[in-house]
Order: sequence, then C-alpha cells, then structure tokens
Amino acid sequence: MDHTSLGRCVLPDQVPSGKRLTIETVTGFYFTDGGGMLGSAFMDIRGISYAFPWVECGAPIPPLSTARRFFGFNHAVRLYVDGPAVLQFDADGGAGAGIDTADGEYSVTGYLEALP
Repeated sequence: MDHTSLGRCVLPDQVPSGKRLTIETVTGFYFTDGGGMLGSAFMDIRGISYAFPWVECGAPIPPLSTARRFFGFNHAVRLYVDGPAVLQFDADGGAGAGIDTADGEYSVTGYLEALP
C-alpha cells in the first residue's frame, strides 16, 4: 500500500512465535493542528494493510487556519495474526494541506492462543 504517513506507531506488544492473536476491536484517536483533515489509519501486518476511517469529533477549534481537529474510531473486527508478528499503524495525510502537527494513539483488543 502506498500512502504518506503522518506518524508511525508500532504497538509495544508483539505476537510471539507459536501463538495466534485474534483481534476483536481496533481503536484510535488523533488530533491535528493547522486545519487539515486525516485520511485513513492503516494497520500493517506483514505487508498487508487494513484501513480504518477516522470520524471527526466535534467542530474545529478556531481560527480555521490553525484549527485543532480531533478524530477517532472504534471498529469491531475479526482479524487473525499468526506469530511472530509486529502490529504497526500509520495515520494517512488525507486532505492534509495545512497539517502542522499530528499526534495520536492506537490500541487493539482480543486474545492470544496457541496456534492450531
């Protein structure tokens, strides 16, 4: 997947060898300064990208030329990740003309079990 990342986040916990992570939810929140909008968040697992659209939360804090915007998402999913694996997120710069600063966090929930 070819997209421009505004920020990369590698989750601290990895999927160990011999285990399978079943992901049940993917959550993210972000803010941008400068008035720009975000594109999708991409979760990359071994070169396969999963896109999660952001929802803008509330009106931008004026003035619009330097506005701070808040975004979030919480998606119910069913993704299986066999270890060893690292989960990485990238925030895509959508209509990002004017994004001066961007920052956020991601999390996944699910459970770890032995590979069948």
